[in-house]
Amino acid sequence: MGRNPPSHAGGGTAITVAETPFGAEKQADFARRAAREFNSIPLRKQVRDDIRNDSQLGHLLDAVAHLRCAVHEREQETGTESMLYRELETTQNGVAGYAEDSRVSEIIARACATVIEDGAEWGRSDSLDQEHIDEAATEGRQWLSQHTDIAGRLDLLDLVPDPPECDGSSRVRVTFVPQTWHKGRLVPAKNREHFVVPAEDATDDNGDLFDDGSCKAKQLWAHDNAPDQAREWDGPFTVALDWV
Repeated sequence: MGRNPPSHAGGGTAITVAETPFGAEKQADFARRAAREFNSIPLRKQVRDDIRNDSQLGHLLDAVAHLRCAVHEREQETGTESMLYRELETTQNGVAGYAEDSRVSEIIARACATVIEDGAEWGRSDSLDQEHIDEAATEGRQWLSQHTDIAGRLDLLDLVPDPPECDGSSRVRVTFVPQTWHKGRLVPAKNREHFVVPAEDATDDNGDLFDDGSCKAKQLWAHDNAPDQAREWDGPFTVALDWV
């Protein structure tokens, strides 16, 4: 015989996993939103399919759904000031943040690698145009070059193109990423700004780009070439650099 659903001291209605916005529906939403970040059709499809079908992401989202149920039940029993409630809520937010940020980024990185490594084989079929495959591979390499921390974690740095030699005429694109606080974590805001600076302003003595998000990279927010939107942003932010 199955168990009866538990009663709650606060008299509230129990929340079930089926009533949460996570699970398959949330995973599909992640897939749609991530795919829209790419222009090339093969890469967009690869990212969408890989995120939608990733079992680890599915398990994480299922865990978040169950944690949401536990948080709700703890709130009904002990209130939001309870230490146990706060600990559960912190765990829920941590797992949700890892799923949405770290795991999705890892899936995107592997999708980029798939397009780069398998594109030549796809080009031999009649289903995909070689020009579109080449565009996807280029876009995949560009994404990996802008996320070398993730590429390194997944042993994909060999797919990242070498930066051009800094000969005094090279330029660096600065991506200014404003951030906001969400559930106790810094997350990127929607409006990013891009501007270009001379390589000498964004590289060290060896000609290597400043590390993304480093203090030296962040100082470029005040560069003469920075747009007003970057200069006037008064909240937290990070900066990413890549060669033009």
